[in-house]
Amino acid sequence: MYKIYLYIFFGSVIFLIMLFGVLSLGTSGDPNSYDWRYGDTFLEVPSPTPYPEAETPYFSPRAVESPMAFLPFIIPSGPFSRLTGLPIEEEYMNRRPFAAVINNSGRALPQSGVGAADIIYEVLAEGDVTRLVGIFQSYVPEMIGPMRSARDYFIDFALNHDAIFIHHGASPGGYSQISSLRINNLDGIALEGIVFWRDRTYPYWAVNTGTRPLEHSSFTGSERLFNHLEGRSIRDYWPDEADDFGFNFNLGHIPPDTTGHGQAYSVHVPFSALYFRRFTFNEETGLYYSENRQGPHMDANTVEQVGVSTILIQFTNMRVVDAVGRRSVDTIGSGSGYMIHGGRYQPVRWQKDSHTSPTRWYFPDGAPLVLEPGRVWICVFQSNGNVVFE
Repeated sequence: MYKIYLYIFFGSVIFLIMLFGVLSLGTSGDPNSYDWRYGDTFLEVPSPTPYPEAETPYFSPRAVESPMAFLPFIIPSGPFSRLTGLPIEEEYMNRRPFAAVINNSGRALPQSGVGAADIIYEVLAEGDVTRLVGIFQSYVPEMIGPMRSARDYFIDFALNHDAIFIHHGASPGGYSQISSLRINNLDGIALEGIVFWRDRTYPYWAVNTGTRPLEHSSFTGSERLFNHLEGRSIRDYWPDEADDFGFNFNLGHIPPDTTGHGQAYSVHVPFSALYFRRFTFNEETGLYYSENRQGPHMDANTVEQVGVSTILIQFTNMRVVDAVGRRSVDTIGSGSGYMIHGGRYQPVRWQKDSHTSPTRWYFPDGAPLVLEPGRVWICVFQSNGNVVFE
């Protein structure tokens, strides 16, 4: 009997030693040497909000939440969106995005689906009012719009991400560019009633009331878009070199740069004497919330204010080229700008070598720009303009 107790004692000691060794192996070593693509990397990353007490962390396909809310102790094993750096369903990771031209006139508000875009471009068209080009991959809403006509430089935004271009009509220069660059596009002029439909109502809570003007009533959405693609020979996936079509993201391997060069809790972008865009930083969510002339920039689908993690300001030359007020915008070449994140801003640079090559972003020392995960708003802004940070 004594021998039995002795065997049990020594067996227990050996088991505890082996268990301690396994645990030591699992928590030691350099975390930067771990390949996040093949497992979970445990990090001590501070979060502005407590980690939710749920059995399994849930990541919204809309990617509208603050990424830091999901990163208190663990970086999930992926996959990650190349457009936002946020977790994405594996089946959508290489899905070819849509680039939708969204109406931004006063009578077009509120818009539907803009809060779900992974990336939003904003730039002046004629009339001193901007238009938006939303890049949708992680989640394609059931309703997007109102849709608006294309300008030639909008097509460069789609080509930055190898996106299928969606628009309702185009300027002569826009149609010429679509033809010469042979970009896959879906045009509401030809596809109204098939991919596009009309909705002339406003939500009950909207500032605008009555009936939408016809030119502000064209919409499209996921069901009709995907059904149409199935019947046409349009490539709906990214090629192997898809990394070129997104951004570089800090996925927890290095501490985020929170210093910057100046405070940016409020960002005012005066596109014209008649139109501005303002962003206000929320420390609790880590997001910049968008405002326009009507106040908070609301998405009609979700009845939520649109928020993004990062703002990029892209300074470039612009010129009015005809009596209608259409513009030429230098999207090819290089220039300066700002990256705005986490209540700070810092200077950056951009470069685009051709219409078909993506725009690349750099720090002033020439190192590739690295963003924190989250949705991105890009203001393509006149080089003689003045962005105000507070």
